[in-house]
This record gives sequence, structure tokens and C-alpha cells, in this order.
Amino acid sequence: MSRSALPSTATLGESSRPRASPVPKKDDDAHRQKILVLGWRKAGKTSCIKTVFQQVPAKEVPYFGVTQKIEKINYDSIVPLQIWDTPSNFELDQLDVPVSSFSTIVYVLDMQQDDSYHESILRFVHIMVRAYLSHPGMRFHMFIHKSEVLSEDYRGENYAEIQRATSEEIEDFPYKTLSGVGIGTGSLDLEDPGTTSMIINQLISEIRFSMTSVHDVTLRDAWSRVLQGGMEMLPAVESLLLDFTSHSSADNTFLFDINSGIILATDNRHRTDELSEQVTEYLKSFLQFRELYKNIRQLKSTSDGPNASADQKQADGGAGDDGEEDEVDGSEDGGATGWWDDEDPDAPWMTQSTRLLPTTTLALWQFTPFLALVVLLRTETWQARRGTIEYNLTFLRQGVREILSVV
Repeated sequence: MSRSALPSTATLGESSRPRASPVPKKDDDAHRQKILVLGWRKAGKTSCIKTVFQQVPAKEVPYFGVTQKIEKINYDSIVPLQIWDTPSNFELDQLDVPVSSFSTIVYVLDMQQDDSYHESILRFVHIMVRAYLSHPGMRFHMFIHKSEVLSEDYRGENYAEIQRATSEEIEDFPYKTLSGVGIGTGSLDLEDPGTTSMIINQLISEIRFSMTSVHDVTLRDAWSRVLQGGMEMLPAVESLLLDFTSHSSADNTFLFDINSGIILATDNRHRTDELSEQVTEYLKSFLQFRELYKNIRQLKSTSDGPNASADQKQADGGAGDDGEEDEVDGSEDGGATGWWDDEDPDAPWMTQSTRLLPTTTLALWQFTPFLALVVLLRTETWQARRGTIEYNLTFLRQGVREILSVV
């Protein structure tokens, strides 16, 4: 393993240097996509959030208490998020913001509680219908959680039964009781069979089911579907990854959120769930050791004291990495626009490669403080074309960064 610097984006004509006096962001919550997480008591809502987005070890899950009030978790990734963890008795009427301000509702159901999940499903369907009438663009996900406690056969039966029961409850829901609820700028006639049939078909087709567990990658796969559903830039990023894979003679390319280990985008070529699981496990294992690999220059500067960077710069003739005098840019648009405003242009990006088998290599490059690219390819291709691959990588990284800067 090694940790080394990738080419600075400054060499690509894109400055990564921070502005002199960035203006603090106004209303930090306004630009975040809100995700509402609901569920039955002890279903595992909190563990679904904290083990992924706050890196709490799965072994600590049994010690989580019952959620007593709403907790808002801010998470910065390719899309800034705000995840709302709610008590089990939570109702939509208790929200202090409109339902339409949420992009997604995630409902967590305990798979092993087969004596109560029908009641839980009924509650979810009621919430889903109300949310849909308030915001037709809402996305719905059900995490069928704690799958590790059941045998494989029983797990499959429960999973199918929960999906069937949810569809039946959507079909049997008393839509007439919600007559007069606005949808968009108009209203729907919920006593019209054609209207209710349209709603039923829409909800059944839109809901996404995922079997999850905090003890394997299934939970991250489920969150991957949630995040990808809210990424307007996803088609553009996937197109860039596909071009990179093709021109680099690679097999598969994955864009990961580093801290959570969630797959944000892929090239979608010959991808299987087993392959995604293997790559996710690789990234998780490697990142456990990333703090052991420090840049030697960075360590030396830190040990020399706070003035080391300035002393080093003076020793270099006052020049940056590109040999030109550093300039402070603070007048273009008067404020910070994202993580790149605080980015250290001299900080190295992680890069690492591992030979999994004699014929298979996995390579990793960090793109931004939040993103990393993982590429699966043949070892002989890596050995013969590494220079070309890393050359292509500079353009891929620049393309992804440009997309993020305009969305």
C-alpha cells in the first residue's frame, strides 16, 4: 500500500486554492436534501443511520436507547444531506417543516417481528399516501431490517410476504377519507375510482424494498439506492465513468462516498450484487488503515511547528507546486460555493492498488474530500497501461468536479 499525491487540479487549468475570505454559508439546512426516517419501536432506525453516516461500530447497536425526539444528522457528500431520525410514535403532523421539504421517506421495518409487521405496514402506507398527496415527487424506501437473525429460507419468505402485504394495503387504503388534501396547486377527487387507481399504481411502482443488516453490506447498498435517487447529476457522472472505463480498458468503475462506504455511481457494465459487495468490503477494509499512511512532507511540516509551511514556501522561492507565485482569489463572486473553497491545494490525495488475484487488480484514487474512485481491471492491463489510466483519470476527476460545482 502507498499513499501519494495525484496530479493537482491546478495543472488541469482548474484552481483548487481556497479563497481569501469565504463568506459563511447562509442557512446551512436550506441546501441539504432532507430524508425522513420512520419506523416501529426498536425497528432499528437509529442503527441504520449511525452505523453508516456516523461510523458507529455495529457491536454498539445493542446499547442504543429508544429514540425520544427528532434528531437531525447533517452529512456532506456528493449531495449534502440532512437525515431526520424520529421516535416510533412520530406522526407527520408533528413536523415543524412542510412534508414537501423532504425528498425521501425511509421506513424501517423489523423483519423478525412477524407478529406486528402488518400493523407497521399499515402505518407506513398511511404515511406514504399522505406524503404523496402533499408531494407527488416524494421517493419511498422500505428497509426490511435485521435480516441476519433469520435463516435464508425464512428470510426470503418474510421478505416476499412484506412486499405482498404492502401492495395489498396500498390497494385497500380508504382514499376517500383524505378527500380535499391538496396535491401540487390543485386537488384530486379521491372518490373517483380512476384517480385512486392511478395513485395505487404509482405508489406500488415507486416504492423500493431493501433487505438490510448492520452486519454486512446490504445496508450500504440500500442507502446507495436512496442517495442515487436524489442525485440529479447521476446520469452525467455515470456517463463519465463509462467513458473512463472504456478508454482505460478497465472492467468496472465505482464512485464511492469515502466516509460511509456507499456506492454513489458506477459505469453499470457487467455489474452484479456480488461484485458490488466485494468492492465495498475492499474499500471498508482499506480505509480502516488509511490513517497509518501519512505524507512524509506533511508530517515533517507538522513536527516543525505552525510556521513550517511558510518557511518551506520561502525556501521554495515563494512558489507553489506549479512554480508560480501564489495568488489569493477572493473577488470573483464574493463567497464560498462548496468544499473546494476550503481545500488545501498542497494536500495529497490517497491512491492505492491491490492485486486480489494473479489476474485481477483493484486500484483506488481519492477525488475530493468526500469521494473516491475504485477501478477493477486485469493485472496485465494495469501493468501495461497504468500511465494511460492515470492520465485519463485527471480528466475524469476534473469532469466530476465540474459537475459538482454547477449542481
